[in-house]
Amino acid sequence: MKTKIVSLNEDTIRFLLDGVNAAFANSLRRTMVAEVPIMTVDDIFYFDNSSIVPDEVLAHRIGLVPLKTNLDNYVLPEECDCEAELGCPKCRAVLTMDIEAKDDTMTVYSGDMVPEDPSIAPVSKRIPLAKLAPGQAIKFEAYAQLGQGKVHAKWSPVSMCVYQNVAFVDVEDEAATKKCLDTCGDDVAVLEGGMLKVIDIQDFERCSHCRELVSHEEIMSGLKQDEFLFTVESNGGLPPERIVKEAVKMLKQKLSVLGGKIEADELHDEISDFELPEIDEGKLYSVGSGDYDEAEEGDKE
Repeated sequence: MKTKIVSLNEDTIRFLLDGVNAAFANSLRRTMVAEVPIMTVDDIFYFDNSSIVPDEVLAHRIGLVPLKTNLDNYVLPEECDCEAELGCPKCRAVLTMDIEAKDDTMTVYSGDMVPEDPSIAPVSKRIPLAKLAPGQAIKFEAYAQLGQGKVHAKWSPVSMCVYQNVAFVDVEDEAATKKCLDTCGDDVAVLEGGMLKVIDIQDFERCSHCRELVSHEEIMSGLKQDEFLFTVESNGGLPPERIVKEAVKMLKQKLSVLGGKIEADELHDEISDFELPEIDEGKLYSVGSGDYDEAEEGDKE
């Protein structure tokens, strides 16, 4: 397996993964989307909310505000030894808000939340949460905890995580191809071993000159089944390269556990018999929904 970074900036990483099949590529993608943890507000205690935004709606908006995450200083609540419902300093961070509109209408932003730990702060300070009329106020204490996207989408660290096959196509006019590649850049396509390697098919086909050189059918017929271009865009909670590294670590741990089960021959767990509950078809309600009063039916008749 080989990897090569195509591009990297503050919120997006694009890299090539060579020597793996689609199943492994998708496992890596799913791990980044659903299992790499980030911090998100999960509990809120209101002391005052006289805005027109209901408590539950405001809580929903706050919960979706991406927070910068420090994975080195915090652990998942289920892995913490405190066993407290609201967590402890090892597994939760506190953010507070105490804001009131005086003489004019004002907009409350994510930046108005004050973090107890500066490393756990809103990624953007300009996310609108509510509007306050004069005399209205919002005051609360919020608890942020690490979580995983498989539990709720608010804990997913990525706003985009996709992969696509790389394609190899025969080159007929090498001079014209080089001229086009000079314009598009080597992160879109390159000449390799006398063939055109199309790294990003979508960007390649956006160029009218490239489309004239190579048809879509030629690209689709030249897809390499064991090399992929990944594009991972962070929502700001973690650097994109850290998301990839954490996902790889998790996959390695899972494979280690699976290897141990294979060695211990524990792959086939016993399946217990499933007993269907007895249901009286003459009753309107299913089992477990409470007793059905037949007298009520008689009265209705």
